[in-house]
Amino acid sequence: MRQKIRLIAFDMDGTVLDDHKRILPETKEAFARAVEQGIVLLPATGRHFSGAVDVIREIDGVEYIMTCNGAGIYELASGRCLFEESMELSSFLPMLKRLDELEVAADPFVKGEALMNERKWSLVEEMHLSPELEQYMWTSRKRVPDLLASLEERGDDVEKLTINFVVEEDGTRRDYDEVLSVLADYPQFDAVPGGMYNIEVTKKGISKGSGLRWIGQRLGISTGEMIAFGDSGNDLSMLETAGIGVAMGNAEKEAKEMADYVTKTNNENGIAFALHKFCSNL
Repeated sequence: MRQKIRLIAFDMDGTVLDDHKRILPETKEAFARAVEQGIVLLPATGRHFSGAVDVIREIDGVEYIMTCNGAGIYELASGRCLFEESMELSSFLPMLKRLDELEVAADPFVKGEALMNERKWSLVEEMHLSPELEQYMWTSRKRVPDLLASLEERGDDVEKLTINFVVEEDGTRRDYDEVLSVLADYPQFDAVPGGMYNIEVTKKGISKGSGLRWIGQRLGISTGEMIAFGDSGNDLSMLETAGIGVAMGNAEKEAKEMADYVTKTNNENGIAFALHKFCSNL
């Protein structure tokens, strides 16, 4: 017998957000009904805190937000970090130095914000992003003249690294194989595909799935009482961990194969559609 749903976890880009980076009204209404019944809403994103908070505040009743693929879990109202499991700076910097020499944007997420090397700024225009994603890149990164020196000066460990690629005319990603070669030399970190044709790196063992288990222990909610929604490689662990894993209709093949159910797309209120199916009182 299926357990009652007590927590709804959902990715942002490509999942709760449509292609124009909006949360559609029907999905908001389904969330509101869930909150009225005491169900916890948990945004679970690869974004850093400051790059996610404004959108998430459009959803009433959200108390916690999982960021950086599970590396940072924050209290939404206060911005206080409740859980952080980051990559140790001393072992991270040698990897970043090698990646920074390639023609990619390797952006570390630190203490809720994202840093970008100033000289990589122009690469954004060559990534072939949608206008909405390109705007997100422009507004979510803090440019620094020397990325490695900035990190050394701060001294903070790194929650996540996002590697975005220039996309060639034939659709290939510039320096993609070279990036994979670098990452292979650092087994203490985990790398997964992100939702922007990119690669996302966290400390080994840290994922949206591990984040779900942590928040479940904090709130006294078993993973069997959770339903999770996602669309890309960084959602696989979450889809596997939750009692019900739901892939969006627009999801990557691997996410659909991992999921228990495939719903409608992010442009068709896929989350609301699945909640009506699995939570009949919503």
